[in-house]
Amino acid sequence: MRRPGIFALVLCLCQVLAPLTAAQQAADPVYDLGGTAKPADLPLPGSLPLIDYEKVLFPWIARREYVGLNWKRDKRWRDTGPFVFNMSFGIHPAVRMYYSPELITWLEGGRTGAIPDGAIVIKEMVTPPAARYNEYRAALVAQYPDDPAKVDAELTDYAYDTGGLNWTVMVKDSSLSHGGWFFASVYFADKDDMAARKPVIDSFEPPYSPPLGAGGDGMCMRCHASAAEELIFSALENVEGYPDDPLIFRVDDSWRDLPKPQKPAFGADLSAMITSYLSDAHDPGAMRAAHVAAAKASPVEVNKEFTAMFPPTDGIDIARAQLQTLPSEWLDHVPARPNDTQHFLTSDNCVGCHGGLGGAPSGVTMFIKTGSEYGKGYNISEYGEWRWSPMGLAGRDPIFYAQLESEFALLKQAGAGELSDNLGTTCLSCHGAMGQRQLEIDAHDNPDLGLDGNVFKPDYALLHTPLTTEQKDKQIADGTYEYHVYGNLAREGISCSVCHHIAPPERAEGQPDYNPLDTYLMNGTTGVFRMTPADKLIGPFADVRQKPMENAMGITPVHDDYIKDSEMCGACHTINLPNVDAPTDAPLPGFTAAEQAVLNKAAQNAVSFLSDQYGATYREPLVKFQHSVEQATFLEWKNSQYADAGTARSCQDCHMKGNFETLDGKIKIDGLTTQIASIQDTNLPDVPHALPQDEIEVPFRDNFKRHSFVGLNAFMVAMLSQFDEEMGLGPKDPMTYATNGARLSMDTMALQARDETADVKIQSLTGSGGTLTALVTVDNKTGHRLPSGVGFRRAFLELRVTDATGKQVWCSGCTNGAGVIIGPDGDPLNTEFLDFVPEGATEALYQPHHDLIDDQTQVQIYEELTQNANKQFTTSFVHRVYHPKDNRLLPWGAAKPGTEAFEKRFGTSDVTAAFMKATMPEGRAAEDPGVMAGKDELTYKIALPDGVDPKSVTVHATLYSQAIPPYYLKQRFETAPDGPATQRLYYLASRLKTEGTLIENWKLKIQGDTAQLP
Repeated sequence: MRRPGIFALVLCLCQVLAPLTAAQQAADPVYDLGGTAKPADLPLPGSLPLIDYEKVLFPWIARREYVGLNWKRDKRWRDTGPFVFNMSFGIHPAVRMYYSPELITWLEGGRTGAIPDGAIVIKEMVTPPAARYNEYRAALVAQYPDDPAKVDAELTDYAYDTGGLNWTVMVKDSSLSHGGWFFASVYFADKDDMAARKPVIDSFEPPYSPPLGAGGDGMCMRCHASAAEELIFSALENVEGYPDDPLIFRVDDSWRDLPKPQKPAFGADLSAMITSYLSDAHDPGAMRAAHVAAAKASPVEVNKEFTAMFPPTDGIDIARAQLQTLPSEWLDHVPARPNDTQHFLTSDNCVGCHGGLGGAPSGVTMFIKTGSEYGKGYNISEYGEWRWSPMGLAGRDPIFYAQLESEFALLKQAGAGELSDNLGTTCLSCHGAMGQRQLEIDAHDNPDLGLDGNVFKPDYALLHTPLTTEQKDKQIADGTYEYHVYGNLAREGISCSVCHHIAPPERAEGQPDYNPLDTYLMNGTTGVFRMTPADKLIGPFADVRQKPMENAMGITPVHDDYIKDSEMCGACHTINLPNVDAPTDAPLPGFTAAEQAVLNKAAQNAVSFLSDQYGATYREPLVKFQHSVEQATFLEWKNSQYADAGTARSCQDCHMKGNFETLDGKIKIDGLTTQIASIQDTNLPDVPHALPQDEIEVPFRDNFKRHSFVGLNAFMVAMLSQFDEEMGLGPKDPMTYATNGARLSMDTMALQARDETADVKIQSLTGSGGTLTALVTVDNKTGHRLPSGVGFRRAFLELRVTDATGKQVWCSGCTNGAGVIIGPDGDPLNTEFLDFVPEGATEALYQPHHDLIDDQTQVQIYEELTQNANKQFTTSFVHRVYHPKDNRLLPWGAAKPGTEAFEKRFGTSDVTAAFMKATMPEGRAAEDPGVMAGKDELTYKIALPDGVDPKSVTVHATLYSQAIPPYYLKQRFETAPDGPATQRLYYLASRLKTEGTLIENWKLKIQGDTAQLP
């Protein structure tokens, strides 16, 4: 290419280009792909002096009159080399070629013989890369699917205005030189000349520069002389209407209008990137060394405040060598089967494409950069955030496995130990969803395997594919060999192929004509859901590239909006469980016979479905007990304004965000634009025999949704990240090399707590004598109750008063270093462990719902408390007979069954009313309109110590969350102290480092407020 042309092009591109007028736009020729191509009615270059010829040729080019001749053109805009770090390495900018009919005839003839005089090749050129124009054209096609002329017209305007459209031209005239080509560069001097389609014509006046047009130009010939025939590289695979595809080159995202943290190399210059690239060994040894370097030692020092509250008795405190550990996450490996893929595969099948890229030289995909080094930043890919989410950790959750041991121990104490396998398998249908389900499927479909699909043992999560003959022989000897694959699956928790396989529930034959909600309630809760075929995975996009996944795994990705439906989440977030110690001949307390029948029938429907689909009977022994809703998060959302038209926000809207913000606010991106997969696509240099480009071109999405899936259970994430060695998790991300996955998960929880969970306000503060009166409100901002999920979660208000020196003088809700709420004497409150029964009483003390607090031993705790049949407080999931308290704050717009508002929302369905009863408050809170409305109002009467000036004090109101409160931990440690999972939980919890973390002193701050007397 001519250097003067490049220089002129750069000058042109520096101008701010004005839009064309309507008249000028109308004057541009229209391309007709189906029309007959006509030769140009132009003189040959040798027939006129240079400037005269330029005055004929250049305006003809600038007005794009060749378009009206219906010449063949390239399939799309093309790059001529890589484009990285905002720099093109192509010989030309982005190009689109037009070919005169003489040239096409020569190409069709196999590039043999001479090209006739008058043949022309026109190279339209725009600011690279080509992707910006091809993506713009795709958007226009979607907008005007039936108007190709309008698409071309608007794309042309875009090329002029945004791309600084200019040209290089070759005209064949064998009379000019040995090569026989006239080369020219055509461009506009400024925006006004562009609007007038007035190109620059050589003048040969100072400042002097080489001419824009010349026959046999040497600058162009230095490349064109390397062509095999006729000094030209043109190929039919570039041209519309002919087979095959053009070459492609590496193109990064530096050209995109993205925030700096999403730019490749975070703004580092090219020389720094070359140095970084050349110094990276990119070999397995280097990768392994990087993982070793990222590892951190697990805590070993015992928290003495913790052990003071939870003494290491009954053998619960074991040495590290005795600890039950989990296999490495890289042993969670189950690929697609050779001949016919199964439903469930581990995430390592997905991570290569959906694990993100952390920067140069690989590119930036689903990654937020904070520095120039590869992996410096945050991996927001589907895999990256899922991995450290509670869903990704559910199969390794030490709290869950300790809970199971407690449940089994309680069943045994009640003389119902035979139900342990039934209950455990039910629980693992969510927490170990892939393993439990695949075992269920395989046992049914292949009875000759001898598998027991009715029992999924928690110990299966300890199994992995044998790595040695010795390990294999041992598994065969103990009868577990056939089950190791299901352990590999179960440890992945709620993994990719769970949610992406869920299908809507359906009415079974013979069921009543339920409405859609009741169909779900009666057929789709408690981990029971229908699935798409094994070879189909659903997603939110219709225009996905299917072939790579089909080739890799035999699975076709298909569009299904159900993946965006909150009901899909409800499959595991509406839990209807038996109460094994309640009488079976009477409804549970608080239920009518009709309501009880609805819940029991839903459980029976689940049994029938599992039996019909898989021959599974493991839930049958449980249906003889009275059922109740143990977890109601989906129901709470459904019975709120967040499910109503006009104010709707789905589960995915809150827990799969489309924005990104760091906790310190230094990075804030309102909308994320990225590819959702990184494959060998059209942004990479071509390789022989690749799939057709339209089958591997991964589009950029401007509505990317993060797979963060967090609530406020930072305690579990902290345990697995601090004790990653014991729990089998690696310290370094496999694709992006980022080491902050757990921190990102917890930072996301911190943001959610701070900004989207609750507003805490001291509405007024007055003083009289030595007494302060504070009116405090807590306003629930979530789309469900606060807290929600399992019943033992709690949130509590700390109301603390400090004097002018910062010394505490009064406190309701203060805790010690173990998160235990203490009184003014520093000891735990009698209500804190739910096991203190005063003399003469029959039930343990607890904190009721308060409207007024005037003593430091009174605390406002938002929680659900349940009792077993003996009215002992319990955290069991299947001994929930009595409900003395449930003052968890309802979401905005909740309606009570039987009211006009409820019937307006749901109609008069008895099924809906029975389930929605679980969304209502219990105990004193049932009479508190603030709890019902989602905004609690609480008065504190604070008697200050003598000598403390009320005007000198500061009142601090803070709301805290505890996902595993002290009474819960105490019940775990005392119920099954000899259980290996319980001992593991004690080991982790007693050594967990909370100082300086999000969960300092075993509590997570949500929000707070301060006030002083005026």
